Amino acid sequence: MVEIILFLGTATADEDNPHGYSAGEKHAVLLFLRQDKGSAPNWSNAEDELEKKGWSDIVLSEASPIAPETLNSVHSDALGSYEDAVKDGFAALVFASCLTRRC
Repeated sequence: MVEIILFLGTATADEDNPHGYSAGEKHAVLLFLRQDKGSAPNWSNAEDELEKKGWSDIVLSEASPIAPETLNSVHSDALGSYEDAVKDGFAALVFASCLTRRC
């Protein structure tokens, strides 16, 4: 049995990020990671998966199992990211608002 762990944090865009953000921009992120039910959040795996997607300086501050019915209150795209993580093992939702002055 599996569940999705939701991680909350920030990350800095690298040049090859798929969202087209300028390198060096810092953004809030939600990471969705498929794990065995009841296992502790795998912080390092969540960071590794996001790094593969063109992000660095990743700081994750919170993690918790998430039920899909609660996601509409989080963000309108969160349920789709949850479903992607169920299917693919990982998904990231990057908030468009930049957290650094260089944006």
